[in-house]
Amino acid sequence: MTLRELKIFTTVCRTGSMSEAGRQLYITQPAISQTILDLEDKLNIKLFERINRKLILTYAGKRLLKYSKRILLLIDEAGNDLEDIANLKTGKLRIGASMTIGTYLLPPIIKRFTTKYPEINLNFIIDNTSVIEKKILNNDIDLGLVEGPINSKDIFFDPFYNDELFLISSKENPLSKKKEILQSDIQKEAFINREKGSGTREIIDKIMNKYSISYKTKHILNNIEAIKEAVKNNLGISILPEVALKDDLQSGNIKRLILKDIEFKRQFNIIYHKDKNLTELLNKFIEYIKDYSNLN
Repeated sequence: MTLRELKIFTTVCRTGSMSEAGRQLYITQPAISQTILDLEDKLNIKLFERINRKLILTYAGKRLLKYSKRILLLIDEAGNDLEDIANLKTGKLRIGASMTIGTYLLPPIIKRFTTKYPEINLNFIIDNTSVIEKKILNNDIDLGLVEGPINSKDIFFDPFYNDELFLISSKENPLSKKKEILQSDIQKEAFINREKGSGTREIIDKIMNKYSISYKTKHILNNIEAIKEAVKNNLGISILPEVALKDDLQSGNIKRLILKDIEFKRQFNIIYHKDKNLTELLNKFIEYIKDYSNLN
C-alpha cells in the first residue's frame, strides 16, 4: 500500500462518493475508482459494498480506515514537527564546553538563546578540552567550546573569543607589591596548576616552554574556584583566565602579577566534526555565541 492509495481511500470513506473524493483531491473520478479497485486487488479483499449506488464499508474496509487515519495522522505530525524544527520552534542541541568556558561564558549564552527560543532543548556537559574533543569525534555532542589546542584533523575549529591568562598571587604575597616581576621570581614560588588535559594547562606549558621559564608545581587542582581559594590563602601562585578573575581582582583578594615582556594570550574555539551537518539550529546557536562574544 502507498500513502497515495491510503489518502484516496480515506477521502472516499469521508465523502461517501468517488466523484466527490476526486473533486477534493483534483483527481478524475475514473482514476479514483481504479485506485480503489487496485487496492482491493492488492489486498485480495473487498473494501466497499455497492448497495443502491451507495458505498458501504465492509468490515475489512472499516479496519483499514482505522489504520489509514492513524498512518496519515502520523505523516501530518511528522511534517509539522519537521516544519517546527526548520523554523526553530523545537529541536535539540548537545553542547560540550571546557571548564573555563562552561563555568563563566556558556551559562549566559544559553540563557540568552533559550529566552528567544524557549522550546529548544539544550543539553550541555562541562569537562576538560581533551574529553570534549573525544566526544566530538564520537558524535556524543554536536558542538564544543574549548580553550585548548585541538589535535584531530577531523575537527573544524572557529575562534570566537580572545582571552588572556593572568599570573596571580595573594595580596599577602610579597610579589604583589612589585610593579613587575622577573622569571626568576616565579622559580622561587610554589605553583598551583591545572590537571593534564586541561586547555589552560596546555597553554601555560606551551608559553612557559617558549620562554624557558622553569617553575615548581606544588599543587594540581582541576577546579578554577579551588585554585583561586588556594591563591587567596597564599598557598602559591597560579595562572588563570581573565574571565574567571574579574570579581576577585576588583575586590583586591587576588593580585595580578606583571611578568616582564611576557603575556599569556589565547583564543577560545567553537569546534565540531568536519563532516557535521550544520543545521539551521546549529548555525543559529553559533551565531549567538559570536554575538555574545562581541558584546563582551
